[in-house]
Amino acid sequence: MPDNKYWLVWVRLFFILIIITSISDVMIDLSQGANTLHMVQESMMAFFALALLVMLFLHTRWQLRLNRQLKEELAEATARSAEASEQLVGARRAFGEQIARQFQNWGLTDSEAEVALFTLKGLTAKEIAQLRNASEKTVRNQLTSVYKKSGTTGNTGFIAWFMEDLW
Repeated sequence: MPDNKYWLVWVRLFFILIIITSISDVMIDLSQGANTLHMVQESMMAFFALALLVMLFLHTRWQLRLNRQLKEELAEATARSAEASEQLVGARRAFGEQIARQFQNWGLTDSEAEVALFTLKGLTAKEIAQLRNASEKTVRNQLTSVYKKSGTTGNTGFIAWFMEDLW
């Protein structure tokens, strides 16, 4: 169906025109004494056009109601999504603050904290070295220091230390 708001108006006018001409024809035929079969055919044409017009009106009302309901549901979902996004931002901020506090508690240097944060984000020592313009050996030494200060034995244990409290 075309996406034109006037399309329904034209269809309705078409059916109304059929109904008017059919009823007019029946009235004229009645006055001229037309045969019964012809009168029944003309009356059926008017009846079916009227039935289709009523169905079209009812269907349009149903679609408008459904459209309004879907718009309301979309607005509610958008509001819930915005609220969830705000909560997620808050949770990420709180988690980041908790990580920073823990790094301070362990006494990590700024460089160690940066390397540790990249590790929590899942980067390898090689990737961290590239990002920081440092040698991979330097990053590995910093990671060893981070693991020692945190009391963990490696990458997996270090990440698990933070993830454990989430569940």
